[in-house]
Amino acid sequence: MGDFDRKEIMKKYTLAVVSWACFSAAVSQAQDYYLPPGAGLYFRAGVGPSFYQDGRLTYFGYSGGTTSGANAPVKYDTGVAANVAVGWAFNRYISADFETGYQGTQINYVPGYTQFHSDVYDMPFLANVTLSCPIPRTIVVPYIGVGAGGADTFFDAHSLSDNADPALGTVYGHENDVEFAWQAFAGLRFQLAPNVTLGAEYQYFTTADTTYSYNSYPPPNFNVGFDGVRTHSVLFTFEWKFW
Repeated sequence: MGDFDRKEIMKKYTLAVVSWACFSAAVSQAQDYYLPPGAGLYFRAGVGPSFYQDGRLTYFGYSGGTTSGANAPVKYDTGVAANVAVGWAFNRYISADFETGYQGTQINYVPGYTQFHSDVYDMPFLANVTLSCPIPRTIVVPYIGVGAGGADTFFDAHSLSDNADPALGTVYGHENDVEFAWQAFAGLRFQLAPNVTLGAEYQYFTTADTTYSYNSYPPPNFNVGFDGVRTHSVLFTFEWKFW
């Protein structure tokens, strides 16, 4: 490699270093002068019990054929909810984030049906907007928010059969259905450190009606349908701010 090549490489290297330094300084200055107090990236998580409203079994039978069980009540056990989110606070009062997680329970009872440890659970993917209202000279931050998006819903039938029509057989196995979902929530955060909060939150979550299709040979498929879930969760929350 000649002296000319070495000089050109050194020039480019020096230019890259200087450019990066200038860019870093500009970003730092922008953060110092243009980001309002409380603005920045954050991570949050929550976990707690989830209380399911009674639902309905809306479809149980072969696609396009005679069905049974329309409007049969479904009672659920108390379940569990957990979520994580990454978001951006625009200031102390308004933030937006993307959330995913898990929410699930077992079916407790369906009148007229025999079932054994059949589970329903959801994996939501939601965009949320939160409005916070810090109380001056305290560590308490009340907040409310809403979110919308979808949920990958699952039905894991360990066994489910209609007592009135045994010829339909028994459903086994798990299937999924992706449907619209939304939530509303409210809670209190307690500022334990400048970038750490713990809190408690109430969350209402619901999905559109779901249908789970089990492949049958020969066709048609066997379908099981439910009203969308409606849950009331009490979450213990943690939030970490990256600023």
